[in-house]
Amino acid sequence: MVETVILCKEGTINSYLSALVIAINKKKKGEDVLVVFMQEGLAALVDKKFRFTPGLEPYAKEIEKNATIMGVPSDPFELIKEAKNAGVSLYACQAWMKLLGGKPPKFPVPADLQKLELSELIETLDKAKKVFSI
Repeated sequence: MVETVILCKEGTINSYLSALVIAINKKKKGEDVLVVFMQEGLAALVDKKFRFTPGLEPYAKEIEKNATIMGVPSDPFELIKEAKNAGVSLYACQAWMKLLGGKPPKFPVPADLQKLELSELIETLDKAKKVFSI
């Protein structure tokens, strides 16, 4: 049974930082955690276009510098790689893939995300102990 499901629905670097760092740390504590990329969070992967939210844009360089100091990559693809290496299950919502035109995300390593059909997502959400979106 999945303990925590994190829905990454924003295509922002700050959302990726938050979602994936939380997922990695929960996994290190022994939790079964998975991340589902959907909506703008998935579109950003498809298009390889990420940004900070407008309120954080003035802090972008500072965030990137401090993330490096903290040992955390700010590049979304590096974050995905670290999460995968930590054992976090990473999924692309297939309903959103279809809504976006069915284009597969282009990753340095194509197998980074598993497919999650809408029916599987609903079942996973129903069984999870905690669900949150970032």
